[in-house]
Amino acid sequence: MADRNSGATTGMDRTRFKDIRERIARIPRVKLALTPTPFEEAPNLTRALGGPRIFIKRDDLTGVAFGGNKLRNLEFRLARAMAEQPDTVVVGLDIQSNSARQTIGACNKLGLKTILVLEGERPEVVQGNLLVDYLLGAEVVFAPTREAQRAALDEHAARVRAAGGRPHILNDNPMFDVASALAYLETTLELLEQLERTNVRSNAFYMSSSGKGQAGLVLGRRLTNADLMVHGITATDEFHVPSRTAAIANETLQVLGLDLRITEDEIVNDAGFVGAGYGIPSEASIDAVKLFARTEGMILDPIYTGKAAAGMISHIREGRYGKDDTLVFVHTGGTPSIFTWNSLWL
Repeated sequence: MADRNSGATTGMDRTRFKDIRERIARIPRVKLALTPTPFEEAPNLTRALGGPRIFIKRDDLTGVAFGGNKLRNLEFRLARAMAEQPDTVVVGLDIQSNSARQTIGACNKLGLKTILVLEGERPEVVQGNLLVDYLLGAEVVFAPTREAQRAALDEHAARVRAAGGRPHILNDNPMFDVASALAYLETTLELLEQLERTNVRSNAFYMSSSGKGQAGLVLGRRLTNADLMVHGITATDEFHVPSRTAAIANETLQVLGLDLRITEDEIVNDAGFVGAGYGIPSEASIDAVKLFARTEGMILDPIYTGKAAAGMISHIREGRYGKDDTLVFVHTGGTPSIFTWNSLWL
């Protein structure tokens, strides 16, 4: 078990912090997110679970359009887009996408129009992220299948171009995946410094993962020699997350000019909390959302952060950690989706 009063940076190579930040600084970005985000202890949650000590990294508080982790990513994605001097961003995502909401808000900040192509049919009741998408003023288009969505992206970009506009299809942005890893490599540095100021050593970081953000945490751990584990809890069964995480991490290392390789066996990812499938709340995620809300007044969502929290809670209850250990839960946002699933909270 870890000594809760031991230095958080034990075993870390602090000389790498400056080098990593200088390498990231060479990559074009636009400032969007309010960072560093708060870092707070959750003592009531700790007591409810009987230990270990739990801290929360509040990346739900990054600012624009209810905040969330995507604003960090968009600083790099949209900087790459702005190099083409677009006036319109065309992007294809899911109907209740957190990324869609934050992308529209970020484009508004940059003076860009947004055409949002969503896979599926317009629901009878518009709620959650989709409601915010309309509020933010995006042109919202629906496509019945992923193939139709791809065709619609090209069609609407061509329409903008024919009218004299300058479209950028964000899905084709070469920084799309790498931006997430860069953002969460930087977030790892933030976290390690916040732990150091708190004089606490963490055993593990937990976050929802589809591969992109977790790649950044894994890189941060490896590059700083931080003595902790990175646990991704996957919310999707659409692909093999560990192999995707390693691939994105290695692509990011190339962008940073670092001669290093991440192997798949370095990726710790638990796929046991997806439940019935991507985008569907599980009993465990619903319980986790309620526990966070009713102990800390902190709102998760039942799709991403709720499933990540369910994984962390399950690991605690299995006895993987003791009262003297410390965990960090990375809250990546998603709050508006609780309104989509309003019947779950009544």
